[in-house]
Amino acid sequence: MDGFGGWYDDFWRLSTERQIGMGVGPIPQSAIDRHVAGWSDEDADMFEFCIREMDGVFLMRANKTEEAPAPGNPMEAFRSATAARRGK
Repeated sequence: MDGFGGWYDDFWRLSTERQIGMGVGPIPQSAIDRHVAGWSDEDADMFEFCIREMDGVFLMRANKTEEAPAPGNPMEAFRSATAARRGK
């Protein structure tokens, strides 16, 4: 969509905030909140939705899993990130 190309760049900048350990973790909510501070609620919600969708695909590929972790659930993100190492 016109005007949203910069969000792809924002995704990669926000990706530098993610935790990396036994697997790659999701972009922290706090990083997204800081990024959209001062935006209208509608724009901030749309941005978060798009970033979470991109992040889900990124996490599946980075962690070699078949499904993205549930957003906002750290334990599910951990299980997803370590599934390949546990043979699941």
